[in-house]
Amino acid sequence: MSKNIIFQYMVVNDQVDKRGDVDGRNRSSLYQEVASISRESFEIYAEEIGCEYMFSDERVFTEGHGCALSTLFECLRVVYDPYFDQFDKVLFADADIVVNTKENIFDVSDAEVYGVLESDIRVSKGGYNAWDYDEKILSDYLEKFEMHDCPIVPSLGVGKKFDSKLTIMNTGVVVWTKEARLKARKVFDDWQPWCYPKMLGKDTKVHTMSITNDQPFISSQLTKHNFDIESIDQSWNDTPIHYRGELTHETAISTGHSKFLHYTGGSQKTTMVDFFYDDKFPIFQEGW
Repeated sequence: MSKNIIFQYMVVNDQVDKRGDVDGRNRSSLYQEVASISRESFEIYAEEIGCEYMFSDERVFTEGHGCALSTLFECLRVVYDPYFDQFDKVLFADADIVVNTKENIFDVSDAEVYGVLESDIRVSKGGYNAWDYDEKILSDYLEKFEMHDCPIVPSLGVGKKFDSKLTIMNTGVVVWTKEARLKARKVFDDWQPWCYPKMLGKDTKVHTMSITNDQPFISSQLTKHNFDIESIDQSWNDTPIHYRGELTHETAISTGHSKFLHYTGGSQKTTMVDFFYDDKFPIFQEGW
């Protein structure tokens, strides 16, 4: 029998509150409340599917880094922390997700690494893959990849529903096999120059946070080093607050259309908290 684990973390520091309140709520307090809700749902889910669960509220992999952006790279702990070597598969999930399924995500794919590509995530007016319809954004991505000697790999054959000019996985939900984690530990480039591009030279261009964070870094490394990756169905990393018409936020939840409810962004986190206290999430209801 496979031995699997779900890992989540939430690290809050002084820099978080410097970004200001969210809908009148203290940002760090909101993030901690969201993480508490998410953690509870994944603990219930872990028991349901028969795997272990771990939550962290401190830096381990990125210990000693004060930059707020570096916190996002803490997700690489599943690769570099030998504690995880005992597990066959590890699911990393952002701490702003509520589980809405009893289906076992570890049974969904046999790929080395799997999740949902940005280009496969669709909302009412398009996808998250801005580089496919904004030449300036595409140019910035191409420039960043070239800076770090990473190939430009379209999602042909990887995308589940749509083709894209770049294979970028949404790293909020990623399942890693043991083989993939051990391989990544050996072949991945150092993440620090990606996060801190000035390490490459004082005149090096600094791109926006959306490009210098963990998501394009991990995606670039997976394609650069020829990992077997798969984009699974959007329902495993869905943002139901975007839905309109017959399929609304509430119906996406109540019908099970969305399996992992991802409340990315500030205001969406307040909606997640409100829905929790309004008892909208089935996983917290009696008889789930």
